[in-house]
Amino acid sequence: MPQITLYYSPDACSIIPHILLNEIGASFEAISIEMQGIDQSFAESFRQINPKSRVPVIALDNQVITEVPAVSTIISSLAPDAHLMGQTPLETARVYEWMNYVSGTVHTGAISHYFRPARWTTSTDGAHVDMIKERALENLLNCCSFIEDKLEGVYAVGDAFTAADAFLYFAYRWGKAAGIGMEVYPGFSALARSVEGRASVQTVLKSEQIHSIF
Repeated sequence: MPQITLYYSPDACSIIPHILLNEIGASFEAISIEMQGIDQSFAESFRQINPKSRVPVIALDNQVITEVPAVSTIISSLAPDAHLMGQTPLETARVYEWMNYVSGTVHTGAISHYFRPARWTTSTDGAHVDMIKERALENLLNCCSFIEDKLEGVYAVGDAFTAADAFLYFAYRWGKAAGIGMEVYPGFSALARSVEGRASVQTVLKSEQIHSIF
């Protein structure tokens, strides 16, 4: 197995690969990168590693990989028997469907707009920022309803844990952070509770020094 380094920020989307690395029992170094400044960006030293100035970043020997679905994919390749990307071609497609939905729609279109509204406007008018947050919350509520309707069992895909479950757990955490009464989504809540009960997740919560949600 290559030398693995994970760059993460506590309770950010980087919690997903952090969980997956623990899920496969990988030996890795986890480096916490603290956000700074009003734009919630990172120090120049980290930007030299990832010019996008975003977490997560995983380094495998001398190869640096960014973007949560890509990072999750390479982690899955390190332990194929764990089937983090599903057990059949159809399941793999469904896992990618969930990963891209959470990354592109739930995170970028809702969570990021709600918690980082200044990223999405040049206006200094507080009313404009509030409108961004209002629409973002609407988007997040719509996403939660979609997820609830789409889920069919304890797991997002098939009958075993996959990367999709870690992605949805991240989305659930930030739904609660936005003040949404997530208990109105019983299927989504059951999935998130099941994920949080896994040993890999408990290890990450302690490592990142962040709270449980159940």
